[in-house]
Amino acid sequence: MANVSALKKKAADFEAKKQIDKAIAVYREVLDAFDAGGEENIDVSLYNRVGDMLMRQGNTPEAVTLYERAVDLYAEGGYFNNAIALCNKILRTSPGRATVYYKLGKISAAKGFKADAKQNFLEYADRMQKSGHIDEAFRALKEFADLCPDQDDIRQMLAEQLTKADRKSEALEQLQLLYARYDTEGREAEATATVERMKAIDPNAEAKAS
Repeated sequence: MANVSALKKKAADFEAKKQIDKAIAVYREVLDAFDAGGEENIDVSLYNRVGDMLMRQGNTPEAVTLYERAVDLYAEGGYFNNAIALCNKILRTSPGRATVYYKLGKISAAKGFKADAKQNFLEYADRMQKSGHIDEAFRALKEFADLCPDQDDIRQMLAEQLTKADRKSEALEQLQLLYARYDTEGREAEATATVERMKAIDPNAEAKAS
């Protein structure tokens, strides 16, 4: 098993001597040890630091990969503010990094920032759709609708898009979820309208109370 403390000291010595390539190589050994799961105390900030060193060398793709790994670790540890800050840093560097919008959406939802979550999930789904990844776009929208079930407009939009894509059973599933929510909350007019939408897709569709 790697001696992380010794490796970090060795890398720091190279860094102090401005031998950045050697420092990065040794730091990578530390990060590999973290990723292998052999270390209890992972220094998440080190991913960011090595990413910065790679950025200064012009190696943006590898730097962003390390930044994203740090985002995941921060989010897993509940350090959502750190994760959000790092996501924004990535997008300043690589605004086309679609997966970061997805990460931001999930983190924002976990923090209860529904408007931010909605914006980022929609951005991610839009980018997935434009790149031809239709299934992933729909999957992401379904995930957001489940994470924030009070965002009725998203589930309605999702049902419409699924219907247009001739994925009627999936559209009906989303409308059924809407109906159950309206029924539970006593929103009769909206529940009735949802049933009508279901019937328009399939005349034999039956809405079920929750």
